Amino acid sequence: MNLLSDYKEDVSKVKTKPGGYEWWYFDATDDNEVYQFVIIFYRGNPFSPRYHRKLAGEKPAREARPQQYPAISIAIYKEYQPIYYSFTEFEEEDCRFGDSPLQVQVGEHRLRGEVRDGQLCYTLNLKERLPCGDRMVAIIEYRSPLPSQAAFDFSEGDASAGHIWNLVQPRAEVRGSIRLFTLANPPEAIHFSGTGYHDHNTGEEPMSDEFREWYWGRFHFDSATLVYYVMRRKEQDQYHGWLISPDNRDLLGDYKDIRIEDTSYNVFGLNSARKITLGNDQSHVTIQQSHILDNGPFYQRFSSDAFLNIPHRDIMQASQGISEYIHPARIHWKLFRPLINLRLRYADKQPSLVQRTKALYRLTW
Repeated sequence: MNLLSDYKEDVSKVKTKPGGYEWWYFDATDDNEVYQFVIIFYRGNPFSPRYHRKLAGEKPAREARPQQYPAISIAIYKEYQPIYYSFTEFEEEDCRFGDSPLQVQVGEHRLRGEVRDGQLCYTLNLKERLPCGDRMVAIIEYRSPLPSQAAFDFSEGDASAGHIWNLVQPRAEVRGSIRLFTLANPPEAIHFSGTGYHDHNTGEEPMSDEFREWYWGRFHFDSATLVYYVMRRKEQDQYHGWLISPDNRDLLGDYKDIRIEDTSYNVFGLNSARKITLGNDQSHVTIQQSHILDNGPFYQRFSSDAFLNIPHRDIMQASQGISEYIHPARIHWKLFRPLINLRLRYADKQPSLVQRTKALYRLTW
């Protein structure tokens, strides 16, 4: 894992090497902790069975270039339950990836990043209609103070090779409008106001070539934002966490004493922790994976509760945030491809019966 925090590097990085991938990740929790969402734009969809078949030399197969497999996933949750979910892979000609400023188009969905009025701003314009009849329209904006020359140096490792994780906006103010239209329920208008997070990940080889397991997450306390990861690599493990000031400019503390506890299996045999603790000589954090939002054969997403204790400053704070776990080798298991294809829609193909039927499609969430 190679780390940095530099908004100027938040541009399309993936080359044409087979197995390469990148994604622009956005999540947010509203001020009342009722709604949460995760939106990810992909170039080189790392979960695509079509991509995997080509990389493995299987037939039928397409090109193995990352540009051939752009995608977007959208998940919206209300009180820990999904109320909208989609994952669509598009044709290369239906997508655009431009820099200066950052501009991403995946189908009808658009992302733009820019410096505006002295702030770092990202605007997401989303528009989608699913085969089952559900549709959504959203405009969401992320804003954070523009990092100054005094911003902390977050670089670690060699940022020219391997998996690169750019923490572009550890903390952002998120405002927007999300409108949902479903056949079973009346239209729902969400006037979103909350706190969010944005990063950009890239790699020049399949994730399974570099690491075996990866836990990561972020929590926004009143006094700081916590970002952490636990990566079990092929050669060595990497554990790290940081407390970052609310304006993203100062490093308030770091953690290398991180423990994963209370592991359990899901129905697919995926074994992951339900508790993570981080500590140093000044403070400690306990993370409880309280609610499972996404529970698959190789990936899990949690709405988690975190508790920060800084005794010498008499600080005890709680926060709710998003945390995740992935076991990348399982992505390539042929056993799980039918399950992936129940969720993943190909824009150039006729949707499956499950994707066209509202009740059946919701079972895949």
